[in-house]
Amino acid sequence: MEKKYAIKSKLTKEELQSLANHTKDLDPKQSHYRAYRTMMNEIRRELLQYIGCEIRNMDDIKEQFINNLYQLNYHLSMLEQCYFIINSPEGWKSTPLGLAFLDNAKMGDY
Repeated sequence: MEKKYAIKSKLTKEELQSLANHTKDLDPKQSHYRAYRTMMNEIRRELLQYIGCEIRNMDDIKEQFINNLYQLNYHLSMLEQCYFIINSPEGWKSTPLGLAFLDNAKMGDY
């Protein structure tokens, strides 16, 4: 995990440590495949961009995107499974992995 993304994220020291523990043994090939599959969905890309370097609560996200709570939870859980976001007591936060994706991946037309 690059330090600049850890600094940009709003994760606490404990949340960063928990993320590191959960991701230390991941197979990079499977992780990239899961991220590719997940991020092909435009709503998920927009959700990740919206959360960005902020902490967003569910009401803010729901107002900005989908009013259907079931669909919204589905999309958020997909991002969470890729370790791109976490749901903390303060709200939804992007992880350093999610911020690195936003910074490095270009989706769509060039």
